[in-house]
Amino acid sequence: MKTRSTSNPRTLSRSPFTSLLAIVAVCLSVGTAWTADAQSDLFATINNNGTAFNADGAVFQYTPAGIPSTIVSSFERPHGLTFDSTGNLFVTSGTVDDPSGIHGTIFKITPDGIMSTFASGFAANFFLQTVVFDSAGNLFVVAEDESSAPFPSTIFKITPDGTVSTFGSVPSLSLSLAFDGAGNLFASDGVDQIIYKFTPGGMRSIFAGPAAFTSTKGPAGLAFDGFGDLFVSTEDLTGNGQGAILKFTPGGTEILPTFATGLTNNPRGLAFDSAGNLFVAEIPSTTTGDILKFTPGGTGTVGSIVPASGGVAYFAQGIGRPSGNGGPEFLAFPPPNTPVASNVTTAVTLTSEATSPGTTRVTPIADPSSVGPLPTGVDATNAVAFDITTTATYTPPIIIAVQLPLFAGDLAAFNQLQILHWNGASWDNVTASDPARDFQTKTIYASAPTLSPFVVAKETLSAQVQQPINADGSSVFSVKRGVVPVVFTLTSNGVATCQLPRAKISVIRTAGGVVGSIDESTYLSKADKGSNFRISNCQYVYNLAASSLGTGTYKVNISIGGTVVGSGTFALK
Repeated sequence: MKTRSTSNPRTLSRSPFTSLLAIVAVCLSVGTAWTADAQSDLFATINNNGTAFNADGAVFQYTPAGIPSTIVSSFERPHGLTFDSTGNLFVTSGTVDDPSGIHGTIFKITPDGIMSTFASGFAANFFLQTVVFDSAGNLFVVAEDESSAPFPSTIFKITPDGTVSTFGSVPSLSLSLAFDGAGNLFASDGVDQIIYKFTPGGMRSIFAGPAAFTSTKGPAGLAFDGFGDLFVSTEDLTGNGQGAILKFTPGGTEILPTFATGLTNNPRGLAFDSAGNLFVAEIPSTTTGDILKFTPGGTGTVGSIVPASGGVAYFAQGIGRPSGNGGPEFLAFPPPNTPVASNVTTAVTLTSEATSPGTTRVTPIADPSSVGPLPTGVDATNAVAFDITTTATYTPPIIIAVQLPLFAGDLAAFNQLQILHWNGASWDNVTASDPARDFQTKTIYASAPTLSPFVVAKETLSAQVQQPINADGSSVFSVKRGVVPVVFTLTSNGVATCQLPRAKISVIRTAGGVVGSIDESTYLSKADKGSNFRISNCQYVYNLAASSLGTGTYKVNISIGGTVVGSGTFALK
């Protein structure tokens, strides 16, 4: 009986397709992205086999000597990858939002290393695998439905203008797609041991059937060489890691002897370089992965590999974690004449639509304190500052996206970053919650009334709301109770502190009545007047007059030095 390989666990879900339109993009500073020699470098998606909820995958770039560098880290389960004709890299990813499914996304990464969402929202329990471009610039992606065996797969077509349609289907698990020189699309079906061929119009036929494979092996990765022959990696359907590389003529006949046998670590993704060398990604069940390099002559059996001309050698070893499904999965080379990177660490994008056209300029600021002293609790170390000017006209608020492609911290550190805006006299925290920050693309958003100096810096102070207001926002009080005590404690770099600087309160009605900021005169009580918190027993305290606020849902913020460092939510009924 044919079964699915145990080295490929995943689940999925779907919502509408989306894309990100950048109205203005300006790049700053110095970092790493692909270089002038990138067309000779090999790119690989790396699955590090973390827990189902960990974003621990990556995209590596290898020099011709096999020296790796990291293009993207903290990536949710990256799989297929491909380049368009201008050198942009497209990568599929599956984000685990809950135990019931993974939500697929296709990301676009420019040669400068700037990452954005190209398409997202695929059907429930779909998992994105390979992506490929046709000659007209349409992107094709195969997505397997993991709701039930045999894991049927759907091929989607996305046009350059973002129009999405269903191109075709594969009855069971499909891991790979490849185009031949005539524009026909080929898809592997690993469970049924079939390679399907689709004409440009979507007509499906069988290119190679079960007779082309041994009883326990099915096709996984696909790649055409420069002569039009199709190379196919096979994986053992019982999950023991055994595999081979087969070679087929354009007519579907296997070229014998078999190109390579004796592979033991689940060979998967295939890619050819400009010299005709074949690279094979292996993602083993119990050890770290590797990438093999075959010269055009190939080899009969892969046993104890000894680098030699005319055969096979390890291109890279020890990739990923030493555990199941940990290693490289898919491979790609950039097209010739890949653009030279300008080495970006920061990109600033105005995502609001201008009401009149104009030119926007972003100028780096070496020392943000030269504009004005940063607020208490904001760490200027490694801060990024810049000035934005424009001749275009915008209707406030102006939404600004700041992307930090080389940010190396974890999610908690990323969430400490704030965007401050100089109002002419002090720094205001203008970090936006909508759009929400995106750790995957390392993007933070700001909502500002005007354009002038901005700084992205780490907020070291954090306030935590205390009882009687629940931290999860579930507290409901009677509007007749008199006062609602608002209590916060403070931490500095995650450590509780009683060194409490002066702090201000602000109240916003988020539902019920007139939504918006509440004037302090409305919530004054006998105990508290003005907008400053009292300090008592190592806590910030303020008694809000409940009856004056009226029924509704309220968010109360605590600000230190102009920066919101904490908030709490409650309802009055």
